[in-house]
Parts: sequence; C-alpha cells; structure tokens
Amino acid sequence: MTYQELQKENEQLRESNEFFKEKISALEVQLGQLYKLIQGFKSERFIPEILEQQLSLFSEKQDEPGQIAAPKETITYTREKQKHPGRGSLPEHLPVREVILEPEEDVSTLKKIGEEVSETLEYTPASLVKRRTIRPKYARKDQQGVVIAPIPPRPIEKSIAEACLLAYILVSKYIDHLPFYRQIQRFKREFGWEPASSTLSDWMASCCQLLEPLYNTLKQKILEDGYIQADESVCLEAA
Repeated sequence: MTYQELQKENEQLRESNEFFKEKISALEVQLGQLYKLIQGFKSERFIPEILEQQLSLFSEKQDEPGQIAAPKETITYTREKQKHPGRGSLPEHLPVREVILEPEEDVSTLKKIGEEVSETLEYTPASLVKRRTIRPKYARKDQQGVVIAPIPPRPIEKSIAEACLLAYILVSKYIDHLPFYRQIQRFKREFGWEPASSTLSDWMASCCQLLEPLYNTLKQKILEDGYIQADESVCLEAA
C-alpha cells in the first residue's frame, strides 16, 4: 500500500472517529435527561413509612395465627332529628284580598262548623295614573277679579312628572340597574306610554340639581370621618 493510500485511509478513520464522538456526546445528553426524568418520578412518589407499632390503614395483612385480636366495642349515640323549617310565613303588612268559595250545593239549611283558610301570593303590576288637577274659578262681585286655587308645586316646574314618578325612575335606574331605554320599553309594554329618552335624561338632570344640597351634606359628613372606604370598580351603564 502506498503512502498516499495510507494517508487517505487515515483521514477517513479520523472523520469516522469525530462522527462517533459527536454521536456518543448526543446520546450522553439524552441519557442524562432521561435519568433526571426518572429521578423526578421517583421523588414524586409517596412511599409511606409505617412504624412497627402502628397499623396501616390500607394494609391487607390479616391477623396472623396465634395473634391475640384487639378487643372491640360498639358505640351507640342518639341525636335530634333535624326538622325541615317548612314554608316561611307571609309578611303581615301585605294587603289581603279575600276570596270566599261556597260549595256548589245548597247550604242554606246547613250549620257552619268552620272553614279552611289557605294563603297564596298575587302580583298586581304598578299602575301609571293620569292625575287631573281641576281648579274651579270664581268671579268676584263687581268685577273685582277671579278667585282660583294656586297650582300645587311640582319637583320640576312645568313638567308632567310628579314626585312619585320621578322617585320610581330613579330607583329603577340606580337600585334596579335599569337603563332608560329598558324603562321606556316597560312603560310602552305595560301602559302604552312611550316617553322620549331625552325627556327622562332632562328629568334626571333636574333631580340631580334638587338633590345637590343632600349630596353636599353627605359629602361633608364623609370627609369629617377619619376612615373612608370607596368602591373603585367601574360601572358601565347605558342611559
């Protein structure tokens, strides 16, 4: 074999050696990762340590022959049976509408010995009443003018909304969280009255002006306190 052939073969062996070194290095890395993974699984396993003097709850080992069984005792106790609270009583302040149901047969000759009373709940929708204020006018003698009662004051001057209606709209918006467009839908559905959204907005602005003294008083009392709490959550409510 010539010198050139030996040199070429040597070069090929050197390249093969480098290739196998890289492959062995990669396999060692994979083996290390696999070893860490197996060790992790082992460390996560729970192997309880059972003392000789302590019985295992999950042990299937039976009593060995000749072993003295531990004495057993039966414990009994009594407890009061829990009673269902039953149906809650209806509030006493609710108005009552009595409905008397007489038997279909003639009872004019019979003696009444009692009655069965059952109470249920009915719902009457809120009513929207058109208030008509009539002020008679009287002419004084000798053409001395006209006598007429003064018009009652209203929360909002020259407005058709009475105080009770304004209070209902405010409670619906800020307590029941009903925006104006839903209130308008309810007015239209239940009473056939469809106020404009701008009208309710104007009424709301006027009510805020009327409540400004109360707001200032409440604000002053809060600022006088040494401890103040606040709700910083954002309330996004459409008008």
